[in-house]
Amino acid sequence: MSPESYHSTPLKYGSYTVDEFIPSSTRDVRVLSVEEYHPDFEDLGAKLEQVLEAPLGTPPFDRLLHEKYSPGSQVCVIVDDNTRPNVHTRVLLPMLLGRFLSSGVQRDDIVIMVATGSHKPPTEEALEHKVFGTDLYGEWRDRVLVHDCDAGNRYLGETSFGTPIHIDERVLDSCLVIVLSDSEYHYFAGQAGTVKLFCPGVAGRETIRINHPRMFDLEKGFVDTCRLGNTEGNPVIMDMIEIATRVKESLPMFCIDTIVDHGQIVYMQAGDIIECHRAAAGPLRRLRVVEVDRPGDIVFVSVGELGINLYQSGKGIHAAWNAVRHDGQGWIVLLAPCEEGIGSDGYAEAMSTTKGMPLKEAMQYVIRTYCSEKTFKIGNQKPPDLFRILMDVGEGHVKVVTGLDPGLLRETYRLEALDPGTPAGVQAVLRSVVEQYIAEHPDTGPTIYVLPDAGLLVRVKGREH
Repeated sequence: MSPESYHSTPLKYGSYTVDEFIPSSTRDVRVLSVEEYHPDFEDLGAKLEQVLEAPLGTPPFDRLLHEKYSPGSQVCVIVDDNTRPNVHTRVLLPMLLGRFLSSGVQRDDIVIMVATGSHKPPTEEALEHKVFGTDLYGEWRDRVLVHDCDAGNRYLGETSFGTPIHIDERVLDSCLVIVLSDSEYHYFAGQAGTVKLFCPGVAGRETIRINHPRMFDLEKGFVDTCRLGNTEGNPVIMDMIEIATRVKESLPMFCIDTIVDHGQIVYMQAGDIIECHRAAAGPLRRLRVVEVDRPGDIVFVSVGELGINLYQSGKGIHAAWNAVRHDGQGWIVLLAPCEEGIGSDGYAEAMSTTKGMPLKEAMQYVIRTYCSEKTFKIGNQKPPDLFRILMDVGEGHVKVVTGLDPGLLRETYRLEALDPGTPAGVQAVLRSVVEQYIAEHPDTGPTIYVLPDAGLLVRVKGREH
């Protein structure tokens, strides 16, 4: 008897690649991806030069720098924290810093602000290895600042939504601010990067605490417009756009925006931060939207090296939810080592207090108790998102290949943990998942989707998203 053969469906478990876990006898298998995207450039340095010389909605970068900078004034570059891949940071920041120095900007007049929002501040190790890279951090660590949402933020009034605007005063005291951005889809703000790097990136906790609850709906979990890839009528991102618009009226600001695909920068634009936000929408649709005719019975999804904790890995569950059946019969299988644990005290507290409650009751309790403008803190948005997903998919049908404690995941987070022991054990775990699903559903061959990129928006034909 010949050994079983398997489809080639590579997925990442952290940095480890696992493959060949779906038997070839399973016919309806698809790796979800977009058509190949061809950048309009081959040389990154030349493309950077081009967008700096012909930016959207602002004077050319060199002219702006010459007009705004004088020795003794501060130039501030805002970069992502360790919760983002930072490919763009490690590639473009050295070029940008070199350009400053060659243009006459004094080294001591340059600061690099890490935009943490209300995330935990990154460790020295995270700054070195996940944000800047060893060489760049070694050279510039004395010029690196980390945003603190609880201290040193200046009040600038309110938005039309009623959100108080608190921004890091070290940013506001600059003669020129450069936002170094990586645009991407976001599960409730619609689109991350650009304005979101500025707010919540360098905003005070009160700003974030009042902006973010605009996503919630007691019956549905989230309001309809607060969804992956949507910015139209989305109150969260509209409020963020207004904050950035208000601040840039008095603070010279220049955005350099990218889109990263499969670890490579494939898109670059520069200029006005709002114009850059709008310009990224078209390329993101081409790079991130996948159409399918029917939902999957099983959706395997990876968050790759971003699967450092359960909080960050939730975006994988959310992405798979868009692709899977919503009748309680489908399975989501997430690959995420979660070596740093849960990753959010707010998430952990809210989930712990709802143990044993029916799903909808738990969702509404969390929204009322933890998600008001007075009580919200980052992390509290995850339980309503997870609860609404579980109401569609079913408890026990979201499975996580992880090193986290199975009892904790089952009792508190209502997820089934599948511990592979080591990365080499992941393949066997995934094979057993497929075998189990087929054994429990013997009458029909399953439709299986493999989602290597949790940033993709899967649209099922005929289903509202």
